[in-house]
Amino acid sequence: MKALVTILIVVALGLAACRTSKSAMPSAPVTVSNTESVRTEYIETVRIDTITVEVPLPAESTSQIVRDTTSHVETSLAESDAWINSDGSLGHSIKNKPQKLQAEVPVPAKDTQTTNIARSIKEVPVPYPEPVYIEREFSALEKFRLKAFWYLAAYVILSLAWRYRGVLLGLVKR
Repeated sequence: MKALVTILIVVALGLAACRTSKSAMPSAPVTVSNTESVRTEYIETVRIDTITVEVPLPAESTSQIVRDTTSHVETSLAESDAWINSDGSLGHSIKNKPQKLQAEVPVPAKDTQTTNIARSIKEVPVPYPEPVYIEREFSALEKFRLKAFWYLAAYVILSLAWRYRGVLLGLVKR
């Protein structure tokens, strides 16, 4: 008997459950995009510049005595004189001209460019379309559920009261 009452209670609760499978209106509109971003680009280029540098020549001089004839030698950087001394020996001197050498030297140079690209996309709420209600007839099960709900709810309450009548009477007698 108790098993039958429990089975009837479960069946009554199953038949009393009445809810549509889909909600009629969603709660909030959908937001398509909401982003803000800043992108920083660093462009680094390396170029080779040619610069002119001046290099001073070291001051050098030398002399040498040998037995030979006289001579004079000159280049773009130095000059040389040779002579015969009274004792028959040859004197020789060489001397750098006072000047600076110029040379072109390749030097790498870095250029860095910074570019900030800002992009801002605002929120675009997409509204839902108006709900369209399609009229249709209820099925036989839906009609039974709608008509029998309160009867089944009362039956469940009475069944629970009957099952726990001893506990309920004990509470009332106190």
